[in-house]
This record gives sequence, structure tokens and C-alpha cells, in this order.
Amino acid sequence: MLAVCAVLGSAQTGQPLPPWTPGTLDIHQISTGRGNSALFILPDGTTLLVDAGGAGDGLPQTEPHPDGSRRPGEWIARYVKRHLPANAEGLDYAMITHFHADHMGGLADVDAALPIRTLLDRGFPNYQYPAPLNDAAYRKLVTRPGIHTERFRPGAIQIRPLHEVDDFEIRNIIGNGDLWTGEGERTRQLFPALDTLAPADRPSENACSNAIRVRYGAFRYFTGGDLPGYPDPGFPAWNNLEAAIAPVVGHVDVHVVNQHGSMGEETDAYLQTLASTVIVIPSWGPSHPAPDVLKRIINNRYPPSPRFVFATEMREAARIVIGQRAGQLAGPTGHVVVRVEPAGSRYWVYVLDHRDERDLVVAVRGPFASRKN
Repeated sequence: MLAVCAVLGSAQTGQPLPPWTPGTLDIHQISTGRGNSALFILPDGTTLLVDAGGAGDGLPQTEPHPDGSRRPGEWIARYVKRHLPANAEGLDYAMITHFHADHMGGLADVDAALPIRTLLDRGFPNYQYPAPLNDAAYRKLVTRPGIHTERFRPGAIQIRPLHEVDDFEIRNIIGNGDLWTGEGERTRQLFPALDTLAPADRPSENACSNAIRVRYGAFRYFTGGDLPGYPDPGFPAWNNLEAAIAPVVGHVDVHVVNQHGSMGEETDAYLQTLASTVIVIPSWGPSHPAPDVLKRIINNRYPPSPRFVFATEMREAARIVIGQRAGQLAGPTGHVVVRVEPAGSRYWVYVLDHRDERDLVVAVRGPFASRKN
């Protein structure tokens, strides 16, 4: 099933990634060095950006990629431009998982270079829940002339290919604690009523993250922003959102680790339920991933075994603390690209060098067979 070789699109190590082709689903987890950002090119060429991280300066070992000569959002825009389908002039969709700088701080720079047509976030239009959003620049962006902004609606299908694609769906799973039930567009609320909670127990911004599941034929993919797993000591059990969402998401082939793998994410039940063959850690800081999180992810006692774990970054401080497990990743760090063949029966994973803008392939893994639920 697995071979390290030249595969779809004749991708080879040491060469640039071949461009997207019609019928193929490409998902680029961009190694920004300052947060999360992912480019989706749907089988018909429709484009979606999930997050545009641009955390601020001042944290050690968090230089942007490729370097600090531009703002993170500018680097993201340049990367996206290089990989867009021919004749694309902007982004069809952008979705912000939640309102933290390492997920939204670079969006204005991206929009300036690649105008966004439809923007989805968890707060539009009033931005009051669970506390007011006071980011004036972002509030200005969502009402820019020419942009269409919508509130992310859990359970709904808001992101659609602009042209017909057989057996394809992007389903909204959760946002603001409102979880799809798996039936129609019905949801249930996981958070207690705010007026019943002490201020310290109110939902965190991370817990309010939006999440989506992508389906293309037999292929399944899940990404959920910074949704929490095991609660910190003393916090209520409902904080373990991974436990609630896992049965709804079900089995997927690939998933992105929540919250950069930095704390209590990737719980045992979550890993067993999603049963992903490929796991992508969108790491960028020196605490990503936490040693216990990586230990759970790599653990081969849960099927499937083996798992193939990729990380966008592994800072020197993280390598020192993690030790030998840092060498058990399925490839070097960099931009992690999942390329799904037409109809979705197989996929490959490519890692691209993030040290410059040549986008050279430094690792090829696959083909992997997609597994139907």
C-alpha cells in the first residue's frame, strides 16, 4: 500500500511540487512559523483558505517562514499565489476558525493581495459571544466593499464547489459549542448557558473554534482549529470537546491536530474514533507539540498502525524536550500537502521545504488507500 516514489503529478524529491490539476483535491497545511493556515483547492478549482495565522513578535524561536523580511500574512499570500489554479485572481472562500492572532492575524495581508469573495467566521455580525471582539482591523475587513461575510453555521454546508463535483461535501461540524448531530442540519449545544457559569468557567476562545469535515468519494479529512481535549485540572468535564465531536466526525483518513498539539489534545477516545492514517500537526512554537500529545499520536496500539505523523515545524526547544520521538515523524518539517486523486480513492502526502519559496519536495509518502466508513 505504501511506497516512497514519484507519484501523482510526477512529484519527486528535490523538484517543485507539480501544480494542481482538475479533479484533484489539494490541501496545503502551510508552515508559517507564526500560526495556522491551510489552502484547499477543490476538485473544480474552487479555493478555500482556512485561517491565516500571524502571531506577533516577541516569542523566542518563532521566526516566520521563510524568514522575517515580510509579515506572516504576506508570506501566506505569496505561497497561495504560487499554488492557485491558473487564472485564479483571488480566494473564493476564507474561513476563520476563531479569533486568535495565530489563526487570523495575517488575514488582512492575504486579502490585500488576494481579495476574498466569501468570508466565514463564528461571530458575524455582532461579535459579542462569549465576549466582545475588539479587533478594529478585523471588524473593518468583514465589511470591506466586495466581500461577502457570513456567520459559520454548524450543521450546514456553506462552502460549496462553484462547479458541480460528484460525491464531494464540506460539512460544518461545530462552532461556538454548537455541534452537528449528524442528522440534516440539526445541532445541539455543548456549552452550559453563560448566565449559569462563573466568569472563569465560561467557554474559552479556543473552545469556540469552528471545524469542518471534507469528503471526496471515500476520502475524509477533518480540521478543527484549537478545539480542546482533556480539560486542565479543575475545569469542568464539558471542556473536553474532542469527546463530543469524535462520534459525529467518525473515521477520517487525515486529520489536523487541534491547538497545535500543545496541551491536552488528541485524547485516547478521539484518536480511536477518528482512526486517521495520516495526522498533521500544525506546529509553530517551541511548545508544539507537547511530549504527551506526540506520544499519544504516535502510539501504535490504536489502529491503524502504523500512523504517519507530519509536523509543519519542530523548534529546537521542542526537539530537546521531546527527545527521540522527534525522530519518529513520517517526514521532515515543512509545508504538508495532501493530494487526493480524482474520485478520492487514493491520496499522497508531500512535504515542501519552507526555508525558501521554491517549494521543493523534500518527502513523498503514499499512495494511501482511502477507507470508506
